[in-house]
Amino acid sequence: MDTATSLLNTLVKLPNSSQEAETLLEQIVPRISTGKLSLHEVVEALGTSLTHSNPGDRAAGTRFLADLLHSLPADRLNSQELSFLAAFFIDRLKDHHSVIPSVIYAYIALVKQKNIKREDVISLVRGLFREVHCQSQIMSDRRNIYTFLKYCLVNKLEDVQELGQDFVLGFISAMDGEKDPRNLVLLFTTVPIIVKCFPLGHFTEDMFEVVAAYFPIDFVPPASDPYGISSEDLVLSLRCALSSTPLFAPYCVPLLQEKLDSDVISAKLDALHTLVTCCELYGAEDISPHVLPLWASIRREIVEGVSDEVEEAALSALTAIVMTLQRGIVSQASRDETRELTNSALRECVGHLTAPEQRLMFPSAHLLLALVVAHEATAQAVCEMVVPLLAEQFEAKCEETAKKKTITILGKFLNKGAKFPNLLEENGSIGKYEISCWAAFSRGLSGETSSLQEATVSALTTALPAFKPQTLGLVAHSLTTLLLTKNNDLLRDSIMQTFVALWNIQPLTISDHILPKLLVELEEGYSTNSHVSKSQILETLAILTRGRLLISCVLPVIWGLAENTVCVSADECCLHLSCVIKILKNANEHECQTYILEDWNGIMKVLSLYMSTILTSHVANTVSVLRCLSSVCRILVARLSNPQPLVESFINLATLEGAEEVEGPAGEYVSKYPEIRKLMSNITDESHPCASFMVYLLEGIMMGVHHLSDTDGLQQLLRKLRSLSLFHTEVGLRETSAILHATIINKIPVGSSFTQALEESKEELNKAFDMTHAFERQQAALYTLTWLCKALVVRGAQNQHEWTAKMQKLLGDANLGLEAAHSFDVILKDHEYALRPETFANIRLLYKQRYFEGVVGPLVDMFHQSEGSTKHNSLLALSSLLSSLPYLILNAHIEKLLPVLLQGITCGESALTESTVCTLATILKQSVLHAAPYTSMLIAMLVPLTVNHPLIVRMKALECLEAIASLPTSTVLPYKEDVIRGLRNALNDKKRVTRKVAASARCSWILVGAPGSNSV
Repeated sequence: MDTATSLLNTLVKLPNSSQEAETLLEQIVPRISTGKLSLHEVVEALGTSLTHSNPGDRAAGTRFLADLLHSLPADRLNSQELSFLAAFFIDRLKDHHSVIPSVIYAYIALVKQKNIKREDVISLVRGLFREVHCQSQIMSDRRNIYTFLKYCLVNKLEDVQELGQDFVLGFISAMDGEKDPRNLVLLFTTVPIIVKCFPLGHFTEDMFEVVAAYFPIDFVPPASDPYGISSEDLVLSLRCALSSTPLFAPYCVPLLQEKLDSDVISAKLDALHTLVTCCELYGAEDISPHVLPLWASIRREIVEGVSDEVEEAALSALTAIVMTLQRGIVSQASRDETRELTNSALRECVGHLTAPEQRLMFPSAHLLLALVVAHEATAQAVCEMVVPLLAEQFEAKCEETAKKKTITILGKFLNKGAKFPNLLEENGSIGKYEISCWAAFSRGLSGETSSLQEATVSALTTALPAFKPQTLGLVAHSLTTLLLTKNNDLLRDSIMQTFVALWNIQPLTISDHILPKLLVELEEGYSTNSHVSKSQILETLAILTRGRLLISCVLPVIWGLAENTVCVSADECCLHLSCVIKILKNANEHECQTYILEDWNGIMKVLSLYMSTILTSHVANTVSVLRCLSSVCRILVARLSNPQPLVESFINLATLEGAEEVEGPAGEYVSKYPEIRKLMSNITDESHPCASFMVYLLEGIMMGVHHLSDTDGLQQLLRKLRSLSLFHTEVGLRETSAILHATIINKIPVGSSFTQALEESKEELNKAFDMTHAFERQQAALYTLTWLCKALVVRGAQNQHEWTAKMQKLLGDANLGLEAAHSFDVILKDHEYALRPETFANIRLLYKQRYFEGVVGPLVDMFHQSEGSTKHNSLLALSSLLSSLPYLILNAHIEKLLPVLLQGITCGESALTESTVCTLATILKQSVLHAAPYTSMLIAMLVPLTVNHPLIVRMKALECLEAIASLPTSTVLPYKEDVIRGLRNALNDKKRVTRKVAASARCSWILVGAPGSNSV
């Protein structure tokens, strides 16, 4: 007997086991797909099961056939086979109720077949609506029904549209009474398809009512909901259904009005948000009958101010209503309705605008502003009345508070009205009052108190779009004068925000009116009435200098000042260079970079100033200038389209022997500054003391390059940098050399050059560590080792563990152990610029986590197994790492780390205590239960830290105690009184922020054991 015949014989007596049936199905499906078995043969073999007198057997046979259909390719069955199956399953809907779920499941498989005929789809739908009462089925079967219907609507729409209103009625009947959240989301997303594609006719109200019965949603998902249906999912899908057609308007708007007038905040919000969504689809004729009642309700919500969220939603709804009335071809009725609404709002609100001392001024202003942003017609009417009123009122009022409120609201009306250009015309409702408005602002800027000036500047920032260029020039002049004559940080910050806003609107105003005055002030020194420092002016220039035009005006001037001050004052020169750095960082546009690199010739400018600084100054006193120039160079090189030739030529220049010819871009610089050749080639020669300071220039060039090629000169450069990092007498230069050495190794591609660099580094560092009589050399070697280790860790090098093991071994060194422990902080903590993405470091994803996973075990073991200084150093090293790690990686080792952290709190070293308590606070906030076994010890250690310690320690200790209070009551209740008593002193802390945290922590402990408390 062949396999096919054997399978058919097995089907005659279908297995009872679902697993056996599934195995049988897996054997049959491939044979049907390849034609070795026909569907007709399978159905005949199933005949006994399908026609059995026992409903359970019939259900099993039907289910097997349904599973078979789901397993077949979508194009496997022809139309005749599908017609036969459709007729069979439609007939089966009359069978016993236990059979129906399998039939419904088979429906889904049938309708997904590509060759099913239109008549069969219609028959399936009709049969389902006729024979199955949806709400009598269990939840999963109802979901299958809804899935089948939605599939028909999405993929067989033309077929089922022939059913017309019969489909609508059937869907309403199927949906009516549904309660399952998952099914409701499916239904709500189906409704918009039906109302758009089917004539609702006299079923319009029925369709609306069956949907509106769920409004507003009050579903709260259970904590253990495995399906992830949120209240928001239901709310948004229901809102989409309710707003799906203007035909619902006569029923929907009154419903929303009713919910808006209720006392439930969530219902109000839902109603307002739904109204906004409806207005996007409704026409003027749909919303007109309800405008005035809605206005009354919205006005009440704004005036009463029950909730900021409700107020915001109500204002959005008012704007949406007016936009709907004015959308498309506006009828006279819509105009009249809009005019009546606007006039009503003006009658209600204008009176309150003239009473700044009363509470209703701002709510009334917000109502009118909602009308202003809605449409030009309402904006014209409102601004025509309100703008001159507020401008005159500012002049008339004497009280400072009234003036501040008035000018603030005036700025808002000007800002919103500026949305419509016609209002800004000479005869527009804003344009014709521009002079009087600016007069009010000008009076505010010259006010007697700084608080009025601050309010005026803030309002002016808002109002800028409403002013013409001529007025903006007056604004710029007045604000610049105010900036230079007032010594007020808050006012200065507000003016800076206004300048930035002004730049976005009218850049020429900045270049014509503000920058010249600031540059004159900077070049000529302080005027007699100036109250701003040079650093503040430079900060202002750095913020404002954007775009090629402004950069070309400002950058050469600031650079010239830096050149003029380099020999006079290094600090003052650095001040100017810091401004240059900020300008360069903000110059991201291509045309700006082209100007800086080509027209201004930035790199040559840097080199020129660098060389003049080294050759004409006492170089040791100008290291800060060299560092700033290095930063400038780093930014410029990073902006080059191809920095590789520049970098390679400088590497060759630094490694030249004898009178070799200088090639590449560096040759141009050598021809202009011949001294650079001598300095660069003798960078490690002690007989040329200035030469070693060229390392800062090298740093700027090498940091800005994306990657390094494997060249011969690179190894020579690394040897020179190692020599500088180990033997130079100037600490800052040693450290810079070590960082640059690490940066180069980080960027070298893996290969023989990379291996050679590491081998030579290992050999030289080992020699330095063996120089026991030269402690300073050992310190330098440790710093170089630390940065080399960091370079390897960041790039995820395979041999990084060999180097980190060397650092761990140094923790036991009597001389270097403590410094080695502090060095671990360098490896994971981000540097200001080195080995970072902005300097194009070779960074492996999640390198911090990988490194910590490798060292946490050995460090913890060293802590437990050692004594004395080694134990202390391992604790310090571990604590240094923790502050740079995310919580998730800490949580994986929390049980191992907690005992160590407890030791860190009591070590007596302030830096270690601070680092440890900060890490502990992070851990306890996320998973406090791990701390339960150490509760007694933690409380005894943390309470004393809340007083007489640095601010950060006090704060974090209080946060830890508050987190511990959430442990189970049985764990923390014995310590309740001690903690409450111990926190009394913290309530009198000299810092308000600490007192606030102390009060919160103490309240948490007071509630321990109380009914309804969070403690278990």
